[in-house]
Amino acid sequence: MLNLLLAVLLLPVVAINVIGPWLVLRTQRIPARVRFNNTDHARFLADRGEVFRRLDEQLQALEFAHVGSSVLPSSHTTSHFSLYVHPRDQAAAMLVTMTTGKHRVTYAEFTQLYADGSLLDVHNAPSLSSYPSMPCRIGVRMTGVNNLKRLFSTLQHLRACLPNSAAAIAYPKDQGFAPIERFLARESDELVAQGYCTPDIDSQGRRGLTLKGALLLTWKNAWPGRLVFNLLEQRHTRLLLTGSAP
Repeated sequence: MLNLLLAVLLLPVVAINVIGPWLVLRTQRIPARVRFNNTDHARFLADRGEVFRRLDEQLQALEFAHVGSSVLPSSHTTSHFSLYVHPRDQAAAMLVTMTTGKHRVTYAEFTQLYADGSLLDVHNAPSLSSYPSMPCRIGVRMTGVNNLKRLFSTLQHLRACLPNSAAAIAYPKDQGFAPIERFLARESDELVAQGYCTPDIDSQGRRGLTLKGALLLTWKNAWPGRLVFNLLEQRHTRLLLTGSAP
């Protein structure tokens, strides 16, 4: 009876971790080359939820100025986002709403660009990123922290403390979404270099996953892998914030 109970409990876990990667391999495509179209900000805000509008007000209170709003569709998720810059600080900010079916999450992100094209970001997304760590990006996730002043202060603290061979630069707002487009392309190329994606880019500017990529992306978002990766991320975040990270 106990063995039967264990089998029933473990069957969904095995199915997700074994069958899931094959489904992801066949259906998931990663944005590789993107061109964003700006949309009317007032209409864009009207179509977003109350959480998004409340965070927009917080950014305005922090003196961040709106640069543009657009949308990034992918295989299963649509991301609506607004980009902001600060008139005196070098940081940029983004508000993002990701919609998958009927599920919607909204989060804020503060970003510092560097002259070599790398970036540092602090955000409060509720879910762990599916992507692996990359040398071109250092990210800190503070899920549950909805005070944008605290997130912004954390970025400023890390910017001052973390060593970087490249100089911090202000977001070039006159270029609109172009720096984001370039970084997404670089990020996609890094996924190819790490064996997560195939090099070919389709007519929609997307890349398919390799078997390795499908396996690791699935395991990172399924139990028990999700638990392990979350614990590792939390440890890394603590080390960064205390200045103990290597």
